[in-house]
Amino acid sequence: MPKQHLHAASEHISRGTIFMLLAVFCFALMDVAMKQLAGHMSSMQVAFFRGATSLPFVLVWVIMNNRLQRIKPNRWKLHVLRGAVSILFLILTVITLRELPLANAYAIFFVAPLIITLLSVPLLKEKVGIHRYSAVAVGFIGVLVMLNPNAMGFLSYGVITGLAATLGYSIVMILVRIMHRTEHSESLMFFFVLSLTIGCGFFALFDWRPITLSDMPWLFALGFSGAIAQYLLTEAYRLAPPSVLSSFEYTAMIWALLLGYWLWGEWPGAGVLVGAAIVIASGIYISHREARRKQH
Repeated sequence: MPKQHLHAASEHISRGTIFMLLAVFCFALMDVAMKQLAGHMSSMQVAFFRGATSLPFVLVWVIMNNRLQRIKPNRWKLHVLRGAVSILFLILTVITLRELPLANAYAIFFVAPLIITLLSVPLLKEKVGIHRYSAVAVGFIGVLVMLNPNAMGFLSYGVITGLAATLGYSIVMILVRIMHRTEHSESLMFFFVLSLTIGCGFFALFDWRPITLSDMPWLFALGFSGAIAQYLLTEAYRLAPPSVLSSFEYTAMIWALLLGYWLWGEWPGAGVLVGAAIVIASGIYISHREARRKQH
């Protein structure tokens, strides 16, 4: 490969990595806003605002880039299925953020790559070798460490909703992999936030609570950070391969620790931190093995 092409590829990967780090930070800000609002709003209401406040930003981005025609879906049934599961997992995510410290919630959410690896066998017909199966097994040992009764507790409400939300998210990610074969990124983004707006908005009507003036900055932060994060994530994966970017998702734990301590004085126990470290290490190894598999 010519030297200038190598330089350009390296520059794209560097920019993609920066975009990924910024996207993870913006998603952390979005979760902070959801956690703050969930303190006095219903979970359905917060989930509705996650979609409704991001929808205008997504539409503006699509129109400004002259990509409106790329919104048109090719597989309606998959969009509907993904939307239904997304509504459920986001409501459960909001409940988890309300019930648990931010870092504890993130420690549970990091289990998703392990679940996705297992689901990819029956749903995507992927072959998972002994290395990745071993990493999944080690990762679930990490789950047992961080969910032991002295850390979070197996049967606490927040832990149960967190595990259910993580399962839902994993199913959505499997659906996204399938839909990427026929759908544009703009279509996936638009119908995701639209489904949240309509579906969660409907459920929120049954438990709607007053919105105060002090909620306005958090609502703006929710919509703006969510839309910017989605844009940065899309650009990151356009510039750099997933095998390079996936490990940087775990920098979210840094922001969870810092923001959780700064805003609410939260700090997870040693069991949670050790278990999360095992889960993160397993996830990184799975990403490494996935990259090697695709290279061959």
